[in-house]
Amino acid sequence: MNSTDSRESSAQVRLLTWLRSQDWLRSAYRALPRSVREGALQLLTRRLRARTRFPRTAAWQAWQTRAAAPAARAVVADPSLPGVNILGYIHGQFGLAEAARGYARALIDNRVPVALRDINLDLPHAWDDHALDAYIDNDVPHPVSIIFVNPDFLDRALQDIGKARLKGHYLIACWFWELETLPDAWLPALELVDEIMVATAFVEQAVRRVTDKPVLRVPMPLGTMEDSGLQRADFGLPEQAFVFLVTFDFSSRMERKNPAAAIRAFRDAFPLERRDVRLLIKSSNGYRFPHWIKQIFDLAEGDDRIILRDDVIDREHLNALQRCCDAYVSLHRAEGFGMGLAECMAIGKPVVATAWSGNMEFMDAESAALVDFTFVPVGEGEYPGGEGQRWADADVAEAASWMRRLADSPASRVALGMAGLEHVKSKLSAPVAAARIIDRLKDLRARPVSDAAGQQHNEVRGLQ
Repeated sequence: MNSTDSRESSAQVRLLTWLRSQDWLRSAYRALPRSVREGALQLLTRRLRARTRFPRTAAWQAWQTRAAAPAARAVVADPSLPGVNILGYIHGQFGLAEAARGYARALIDNRVPVALRDINLDLPHAWDDHALDAYIDNDVPHPVSIIFVNPDFLDRALQDIGKARLKGHYLIACWFWELETLPDAWLPALELVDEIMVATAFVEQAVRRVTDKPVLRVPMPLGTMEDSGLQRADFGLPEQAFVFLVTFDFSSRMERKNPAAAIRAFRDAFPLERRDVRLLIKSSNGYRFPHWIKQIFDLAEGDDRIILRDDVIDREHLNALQRCCDAYVSLHRAEGFGMGLAECMAIGKPVVATAWSGNMEFMDAESAALVDFTFVPVGEGEYPGGEGQRWADADVAEAASWMRRLADSPASRVALGMAGLEHVKSKLSAPVAAARIIDRLKDLRARPVSDAAGQQHNEVRGLQ
């Protein structure tokens, strides 16, 4: 981008930040129809989005043409296995949507009869993943359903599906949470479900503190990660540099993801004269949060080795980007799981990560560059439901030391990457995850639904 465009996009950020600070304008903006709000936001952020978008080479277009080919044939289900409905943001391009598709794929690949029901609550995310459209069935035909919607949107989701359609169903909710205690606002949602499914011991502990309902822990399944084949040049990355990757969604709260710590660690690790390293911050939805994206620009000011790309890209392109980078960094304050960490470990990339919260489900000191931390209070307004809670503040100096070690020692980074790959394979196996759900479905099928969990059925509790 030329200097004029850069100055104009920076001016857009300053304008949007000011507009966001005006309470009366925010209230008027929210009163507008969603389509009008989105159109206005797209117009106001045009230059900012152009500045932070990946370059689109011919290879991007070639992939789009290939991806538009007819989908592969659906896997034939085994009718002897109990079926299940997967309810969630099936078309969404964000974490909880990825989780729903991941569990669905694991079950489908193990020949479980699976019916998907897409839920669209008009959330501020991209909605263009159609990989599993062959399994969409809005009739919700199976007696057990797993819904991938967190409690704050659960009642709306049930209304979207139709509560009458769920009459007679055993309802399992798969929830993710990033702190040690569930917020009080989530507790009424426990009355809407029969059981809770979680991906990590960290979340399991938080759920068990507030309910005696069954809690099923099933590891997040990492299946085959299809790669679009894009190369570094297609992402605008130098061929010879050592590239550290940070990924996050601004909608998941920048304070929690804490990319600022990764930027500080990178700058502490490598003086400006060191030109063989890069830090790529790949975010999404930043244009919706101009006050936060401005912080990233400010932290990177004066260091052209730090690259910010705020862009929603196809899943296969993200997989290719992970392959093209050399190491992954997450100095998060809290994670319910840590999908980017797991995915990079699964392809043999070394990861640098805060040694706390859900990511400890699949990493240890032998398989990852764990960074020590101190607990700090969650600040006012920093995270919904965070009042009175704590999270981790990663040791930036230790992270910088790990980053230098990985960049300077090829043998160390290869060894750590391979150890991470083997560890994730053992911890996040799709067949193991599928088997655990199948066992639970068989257990439920073997007993009357009304007492399958030792509780009353949804129909009695008013979900009809």
